[in-house]
Parts: sequence; C-alpha cells; structure tokens
Amino acid sequence: MNMSIPPLNKGLTVGIDLGTTYSAAAYIDPRTGAPVIITNSSGQRSTPSVIAFNADGSAVIGSDAKARAETGDTGTAAFYKLEMGSRSYKVSFFGQDYNAADLTAVFLRELKRQCEETLGQRIEGAVITVPAYFEALERSNTIEAGKRAGFNVLNVINEPTAAAIAYGLKESEYSGRILVYDLGGGTFDVTAAETCGDTLKVLGSAGNHFLGGKNWDEIICNWVCERFEEEFGTNPADDSETYNALMVRAERAKKLLSSAPYADIPVTCEGFTGHYRLTREEFDGLSSDLLDITRKTIERLFADIGIGWQDIDGVILVGGSTKMGQVGEFVRQMTGKDPLRGADPEEAVAAGAAVQACTEEYCAVRKTLPSAGTAVQSQGYLTSFDRESYDMKRLAGAKFISDVIAHSLGMISVSEDGSRFINDIMIKKNTPLSAARKSVQRELTVARTEHGSELEIYLLQGESPDPAECTVAKKYVFYGVEYAGSGKVRLEIVFSYTVNGTIDIRAVQCETQKELLRREQPIPDDMSWVSLPPSEYMRAHYEPPRGALYLALDLSGSMLGEPLRLAKEAMKQFADRFDTERINIGIVGFAERAEILLEATSDKARVMSAIDAADKDLGSGTRSEPLTPILGAMERYSDSAYTFKYAVILTDGVWNGGADKAAFEARKECVRRGIEIVALGFGKAEEDFLKRISTRSELSGAADISLLGASLLKIAKVIGG
Repeated sequence: MNMSIPPLNKGLTVGIDLGTTYSAAAYIDPRTGAPVIITNSSGQRSTPSVIAFNADGSAVIGSDAKARAETGDTGTAAFYKLEMGSRSYKVSFFGQDYNAADLTAVFLRELKRQCEETLGQRIEGAVITVPAYFEALERSNTIEAGKRAGFNVLNVINEPTAAAIAYGLKESEYSGRILVYDLGGGTFDVTAAETCGDTLKVLGSAGNHFLGGKNWDEIICNWVCERFEEEFGTNPADDSETYNALMVRAERAKKLLSSAPYADIPVTCEGFTGHYRLTREEFDGLSSDLLDITRKTIERLFADIGIGWQDIDGVILVGGSTKMGQVGEFVRQMTGKDPLRGADPEEAVAAGAAVQACTEEYCAVRKTLPSAGTAVQSQGYLTSFDRESYDMKRLAGAKFISDVIAHSLGMISVSEDGSRFINDIMIKKNTPLSAARKSVQRELTVARTEHGSELEIYLLQGESPDPAECTVAKKYVFYGVEYAGSGKVRLEIVFSYTVNGTIDIRAVQCETQKELLRREQPIPDDMSWVSLPPSEYMRAHYEPPRGALYLALDLSGSMLGEPLRLAKEAMKQFADRFDTERINIGIVGFAERAEILLEATSDKARVMSAIDAADKDLGSGTRSEPLTPILGAMERYSDSAYTFKYAVILTDGVWNGGADKAAFEARKECVRRGIEIVALGFGKAEEDFLKRISTRSELSGAADISLLGASLLKIAKVIGG
C-alpha cells in the first residue's frame, strides 16, 4: 500500500467492531501494513457500548457511561444491539425517544469523534461488523446508523469473517478448514471457512441472538442469590439496584476465574452481608448447559454444510468471553487440538474489519486506475502504470473473501393446494453471496387501488415453511401493473442479496416485459393473517373488480352462415369465463345500424340466449359503429366503484359510410371514461384499423375465424375471466 494512488476518501478509512458490550476501531498503518487499534479519549483500546444521556441532550459513551449504569443511573442505555431491527423496542431519555438504530448512531458518532481526536485526523469511510445471524433489517439499520454518525459505510461484514481475515493476515500461508468461534458479551456466532493462499471461502454461518458472556454473568449472579437466600431468607434479585451491583461483581468474578482457581463474591442486601467463594470447577459445572448450546449450534451448522468436527483443521477463538478457560477446553475436547493463535480474541474483529476496509478502498481505487502501460505523468501514479504490479502490492496477507448468506430468503406465497400461506424459499441459507440471486416466475394476485393495480410482496428470512415462524424482512408494493382485470398477473421476480447482506428485489411483468415500479412500505405490526386460510384472507382483504363488459358482434351480410355460427360459439365460451355477479355482460349488434340487443346483466342464462338470438337484420353493410351505443349503456357504470369497463368488438370487414371516423371519435370518449376497447377481426378486416380503434392494441388484431375462440379465451384470461 506504499504506492501513490488517488485516495477514495479525503479522510481515513477504518474498521469498526460494533459489539454488544464493547466496541473497537482500527485502521491500517500505511507504513507497516498492519492493523492498529485506535484508542479512545481515555486511552483504552476498547470502548464499552454504553451510552449515558444528560439533561441538556448531550451524551457520553464508554467507561464513564458504564460507571453511571452500574450505579443504577436511569439515563443510560446498554445491550441495545440485541434490539437492532426490532419495531417494538423504544427507550426515552429526557423527553426524547430512541430505537436501537438511534442509539447506535449516537454511540458511533461519539466513537468517531474520540478516534479522530486520538489520531488527529478526520475519519470518513468505515467497514462495520455485524453478527453473522443478523438479517436484512438489522444490517440495513446498522448501515443507516453508521451514515447518521457521519461515516461513509463501505460495507458491513460478518464478525466471524472479520476475525478470520485478521487471522489470515498473520498466517498468509495457512491453508485449511477453520472454525471461527465468536462468543461476545451478548451474542454467539460460528463460521466455518476454508483458507487457501489469498482466498478465504466461507462455507456457512450460524448463531444465537441472545447467547453471550452476559449469560455466564447471570449464572454466577443467580448462584450467589440462591446461597444468600438460603442463608438470610431474602433474595438480592428482588432489589434491582442490588442485583445490578451484583451483576458487576459477577462479571469481575468471571474474568478472574479465567486465570484463578476461585473468586470471592460479596453481596449486601437488606442489612445482611454474605461472602461466597465460587471455584473454577463449580463455575464450569454451572455453565455447562450454556457451553452445550454453542456445541449444538455448531453441529447444526455442520449438518447444513455437510462436514463434521473431524473436518476442522483449527478453531479461532474470538470475543472476550472466549478467554474463559472452559471454552478452550471445549475446543480441545471436540477437535483434539489447541485453539489457533495469532489474533487477539478481543481485537481480531476490529483488525479484520480494518483489513477489509483497506481492501474495499483498494478495489474502489483500482476502478479509477488507468489501463496497463498507460503513461501517467501528473496524477501521482507511476510514470508508466503497471496494473499487475499494483495488484501485487495490495495489503500483504489480505484475503479475497467469499462469504455466504446466513438466512434463507423467501416470500409469502400460497401452497399448491391453496390451503395455507407458505414461506416460498428462493435462496437457501449458506449460499455464497456472489451467487445469491434467483429469478422465478409466479402468477400472483394484484389489488385494485386508487393508484391502479398494485401487487404486495412480503420477503421472509428464515428456514421454516411456516411464515409465522420467519422474520418479515421487507414489504414491497409493485405498481404500474397492466392486464390486472382478472386480479392475477404473471411476473418474473428477481431476488438477490447485496454484498453487505441486505436484500434487493425487482419484478418484470411477463405479458409486457416491462419492469414494475416499486415502493417499500413499513411492515404491519399485525401479521397474524399469515395463519389464516388464503381464501379467508382474500375475502376479507381483496375486493375483485366490478363493472360491465359489452360484446359487439358484426351482423352484416358477410357474416351469414358458418362465420356467424363460429363467432357465436366463441362468444358463449368467452362469456362463460366471467363471474356475471361482478362483471355484467351485455350484447350489441351492428351493421347498417347499431343496436343494444341486451343491456348488461348478471343473468348469465339471458346472456347466452341473447348470443344465440343475435341474428337480427340490421342491414347488409357495416355503416355503423358499436362504440357510441356502448358509451350510452355504460352510463349506469360511471360510479367509481365500477373499475371494470370493457368493449370487445368482433368484425369481419371494413367499416364504410363514415363509421370508421365515428369510431375514432367515440374511442376518445371511451378513453376519457375509462372504457377499454379490444377489437378482433377476421375475413376482410384490416388489422391496422382494428388496432387504431382499440385501447388495448396489443390484444387486438386480425386472424382466421377458426382461431377466434382461442383468441377470445386468451383475452378473457388477461382482462378478467
């Protein structure tokens, strides 16, 4: 990294380990190529992820905030990372409400200020780490919090992946299959990966949202409370201030037991004071169930990716909680080997994030570099640029990362038998991010709104076929839908994950090959409807279109005989496709004159009879057009409740005597009133004329009369039959 290259950012780019209990930031020293942890304003290499608010609206973070929290200060916030993505989490301080993303932005803004103060340099870009199990909403919230804090967020990467990057920097020649065991203060993540040369390929990840060092603290605290109650008849857990103070002592005891055979824990409550000694053996026994949770999580991951403990060449321990002796012993029992060394468990994630930040910046800058051999004299490049040499001078030991998605991506669909809603999985968990893209075609129901036809899609993350057991990641509304009279359209939907693990989706309507517009909407608080039968949900939430359809039949002399018989048969099949309770059907005849043969009705038997009887003598030539009488008949459907208004015209010849011009004028009024026109011709009908009088020219045209039935059935399917 010692070449003169144009910087991506005017300021420094850093990596941030945004932890549940502690956070750290690092950057790459351009002289040595090594990650450097940035100390905060107190000179500490890690910063407690605690915020303390003041009455004037200001906030402090870190050790000062943690000290205030330990005294029971109600103006403090901690462990808010566990609530990232939650729509129900909200805390208030001095009249101001905060969700988890708000608190994260406050913390990151102050951490950025302290790091800039330490370095004497402005920080601009950042790669921020997140737990591997974080879903799209949690990741996007983290990105948004980083931006609000003033960072140009280049990427978010998984914490275990960052740790593996840091280890790979130390062991650039190491090749093998590794397991990253990441036990932090509030979360547990595990990642299996293969490293070979300059490549790190993630095989799979798993984790537990609510398992971390805090749970070990609670084990100790509860053990003390039980003994205190046995001795004095009162439980310290019943007093929140006493319990909070005891949790602080429990954390200290846990750390002491990492190196000492026992820890003494005093507690005072209601005038009584107890002293309790917890041995290392007792502690290991008390917490064995917690350690077993990590084992089960790992073995679920192994089952997903098809490997076992015997396939692991080494285990990297990450997170302050892995300093507990029981964790290292667990690794030795399961693998027969000591954990791999080379990266500080508490700093590896920040160091790896810094390496990735440097790599992200390198890749972005590389795109701006000239082609090989280009003579460059004034922009700070080499005189004759050698791209291959530049590539070789990328940060030594840095890996090209191939990560995976931690959660399957699906959408809410209806089961094949129509009995229930399902999670229709599109991209399976542990798919490489580079391949996390899938295109599918689905026939889906659209809704008529005041904005036109719209389609709702709910994206899910999770493995269960039951949507109620998955996380609703996003809700999109696609609009600009055409052919929605039937309430169904066929879409090609492209699902994909971005490089930072967030979700993207787009949809193309198959009938038009047009990409639909979309908007994201808030996820409803009440998603209980996914447990209802789809038919019940549709009755309650989907109102099918109502209106009228007029079939206009050319009754000129040229239609007599077989053409008229075929046309009537096709019309009856077409009309039978419609629910006349919602789409009333009327019949029009036209030749020398045009006449309403049957006003639009809900009585399907009358419709069929009217079609059979449609041989009235209206003259021999076609000198009249049917649109003008249809306009008059449609007056009764002018109310906004009637959204379906169609005229389907069947004709076998050229319109004479000014009928064509009158049709063009009537067409204008139909457009103004929202009446759609489809014209089908046969015999001597001219296709260009048919398309010109239609509003749905893509459905209109001329063909052999023997194909009329098939054409009408296709139209019925498209517009609402």
